Amino acid sequence: MTVAYATSEELAAWLGASAPADGDRLLLRASELIDDALIAPFCIDEATQLPTDTDIAAALRDAACAVVEQWIEVGEANDIDGLAGASVAVGSFQGQRAPRISPRALGVLRSAGLMGAGRGGAL
Repeated sequence: MTVAYATSEELAAWLGASAPADGDRLLLRASELIDDALIAPFCIDEATQLPTDTDIAAALRDAACAVVEQWIEVGEANDIDGLAGASVAVGSFQGQRAPRISPRALGVLRSAGLMGAGRGGAL
C-alpha cells in the first residue's frame, strides 16, 4: 500500500505558493507513480510505511512534490490518459507531451541513488 511521501504543507513549501485544494490526493497519486518507477529497494517503518532513511525520505518527498508541480503545469491527465511522452500536433505545432514523471523528479531520485547512478552508485 502506497502512502503519500509528502504533505500538503511540504508541497506548499516546494511550490512557494499554496498547495492545490486536492493536494493530499495529488501527493498520494504522485507517490504511487514514484513507487512504480523506483528500481532501488529501501527500508520502511512498519508503522508509518515511510522510509527509515531520512535522505531517502527527503528524496521521495521532493520527487512527489515535483510530480505534482508538473501536473499543475501540464495537467494530471498527462499521466491518467496514458499519452505522456506521446507526439502531438496542434495547428502548426508538433512536439512531445510532457513525460510521465517530471525530469525534476527523476533528477531527485537519481541523485538519491533510487533510479540508477547517483550518490549510491550504479544499481
